[in-house]
Amino acid sequence: MTISKNVTKIGKKAFQGCKKLKTITIKSAKLKSVGKNAIKGIQKKATIKVLKKKMKKYKKLFKSSTGFKKTMKIKK
Repeated sequence: MTISKNVTKIGKKAFQGCKKLKTITIKSAKLKSVGKNAIKGIQKKATIKVLKKKMKKYKKLFKSSTGFKKTMKIKK
């Protein structure tokens, strides 16, 4: 799944239950929020690829309330 350049928000339950979703690539530098349970139920070893300059900020956006698990990784 690729999130395009102009996306500012990932809504709640956006990818909830997408069991086969392994990789999310975020090309947007404008992302401001990730909704509750947005990635709950995706692969537990999923990878979220982000822009290098936004790594720190986006790590804060993906927290346990969004469905993010410790087995998931955020990469640049």
